[in-house]
Amino acid sequence: MSSLPTTTLRVASMLFKSRRGATADNVARTVAAIERAARDGVGLVVFPEACLTGGIGETASSDARKIRRTELRALAQGIDSAPVLAVADAVERTGVAAGVGLIEAAPNGELFNSYVVCLPGGERHVHHKLQPDGARHLARGNRFTVFDTRWGWRLAVLIGGDNYLVENARMAALLGARLLVAPHARTGASDAASAEWMCRALPARAIDNGMFVVYSDGVHDDTQAGDHAGERVAAAIVDPCGQVIVQDGQGTRDDDMIVADLDPALIGTSPGHRWLDARRPDLYARLATGRAREMPLDARGFEPGTASARGSVPVSFAMVRRDRTHG
Repeated sequence: MSSLPTTTLRVASMLFKSRRGATADNVARTVAAIERAARDGVGLVVFPEACLTGGIGETASSDARKIRRTELRALAQGIDSAPVLAVADAVERTGVAAGVGLIEAAPNGELFNSYVVCLPGGERHVHHKLQPDGARHLARGNRFTVFDTRWGWRLAVLIGGDNYLVENARMAALLGARLLVAPHARTGASDAASAEWMCRALPARAIDNGMFVVYSDGVHDDTQAGDHAGERVAAAIVDPCGQVIVQDGQGTRDDDMIVADLDPALIGTSPGHRWLDARRPDLYARLATGRAREMPLDARGFEPGTASARGSVPVSFAMVRRDRTHG
């Protein structure tokens, strides 16, 4: 487990509505929001899932299942593409770190629902969505993304449906994360229930794991007319005791922002943080198999021969530095 941070961090969560394929406009509004966050003294601003390119949102509906690979590829951008570099330049210019989402075209030809956290100094940390529910053309990530920052805070990223599984947030905490960045998005009113579920579930993730959570919801409009222009989006910042510090569930204005100062002293007071060291991994090995009901228990409470839950877990600590020639 990493040490506790010692400095207060001011964070912002954006209520953001992007248009699918209108990347230039989405990027321009993202950069403007970063500049506004700098004027408010924000250290980290969190944008929704796939905010730069637009995407398919968090849904298992027909929208996700019917979208063609060619449509996704037309949206996709590389990690070193102009839209990402424009955000990285804004981060460098303002000193405000920013997390942004996009449909990523990987060098090997795979497509990912990705989230990039750009830090001042040129660092970029990339998370590939672990649970791209219903999106048959998107590859699944296979690494947890946990990294340290110059503020002394260790961050983790889980995109949308990654947060639906309690194990993912727990692994982030066990890897030392003190702040969970939780971007989310949907394609319209039919997916509003997923956003409401996130607002209820994330306080539980926070208190269970003794960490702050910053949640940013967005809407992806697939029309130029802006059919979802008046639709409700949500944002929330939650403390390690499960208390919502600030939220906005009624925001219909584009590019609204909520802000909170994260006090690291609250982490030590969280019941979840105090109980992490009391875990008994030998009892939980059955979780890794997915066949708990089928397995007889021995005297120790788990299936003989099952691998210990203390085993190694792949973790992403990859860091990408900007090519300064793009500045």
